[in-house]
Amino acid sequence: MDKGNWYDRVTSEFVQNVANIYLQESGIPAFSVFPEISSRKLSGKIAEYDKDDWFYIGNVADYLRSGATESAGDDYETSKQDYTCLQYSFHKDVPKEEADEYDNPFAPVEDASRFVVNRLRRVITKHLVDTYIASGVWGTDIVGGVDFTKWSDAASTPIANVLLWKETVHKVTGFSPNRLIVSPDVHRTLRTNTNILAQMKTTSDKEVTKGLIARLFEVDDYVVVDTVNSGATGYMIDNRFLLMYTPSTPSKMEPSAGYTIMYKNKNLESIETDRIELKTKNKALRVEGDVYACPITLGTDLGMYGSLVV
Repeated sequence: MDKGNWYDRVTSEFVQNVANIYLQESGIPAFSVFPEISSRKLSGKIAEYDKDDWFYIGNVADYLRSGATESAGDDYETSKQDYTCLQYSFHKDVPKEEADEYDNPFAPVEDASRFVVNRLRRVITKHLVDTYIASGVWGTDIVGGVDFTKWSDAASTPIANVLLWKETVHKVTGFSPNRLIVSPDVHRTLRTNTNILAQMKTTSDKEVTKGLIARLFEVDDYVVVDTVNSGATGYMIDNRFLLMYTPSTPSKMEPSAGYTIMYKNKNLESIETDRIELKTKNKALRVEGDVYACPITLGTDLGMYGSLVV
């Protein structure tokens, strides 16, 4: 069924500088905790080094040297992981009469561009959620009520939990998780958690903020993914968290739980939009967008996923 548009409703009674539109910031910025790699190639490889080679010590006596003898020697393994940025596209057609004749607050072509970009950003956000914040992806999956006391329980100790989990990851990777992603219900629960409220008394903070929680958990970033789902019936994620280590910027000298690879077009934009005249559709103007993305997990032992948290 065709959806109604502004042209069906044009009257002189519209207020020119007011409109009601559900355009929101997409959740993509929340995933900036996974460093973004800008690629000018749609596919390629990421270099990987064998972790064990960089932690191995062996027998200390083997490193002793005296006289005209050779030093101890060893080697390290390298490999590669492939990536391919897949194309996601979406369009909105603007009839010629709409593009040529319109009154404020309507701007059919500009509105179509916003509609297209907004939809694609939401698609990529969903792709990131499905890739990163899911079970069976990371080195450790834990479940509330089984592996730890649910944080909605008065007896729960989320601060001790997170500090222990950070130590658990550090023991096997040498890097302590520095970023925590949570769903809105988990964040809401933490704000009223008795363990956190008790700790707040030792600080100068007047309320439980994201910054306070980050300090108590000793992480650089504490992020709430509050993107609304497709049916506008709730959020894209609930009752989950992801604790992981990623560097602040892409690095050849540090590991990362994952990277988000975005293909950049000639204008260095992640989402490219084109305006195409459709002569076979009575010269309607098609506003079409394209985005190429590849979220990739690399150091799965650098991440810990929790479910049924509250």
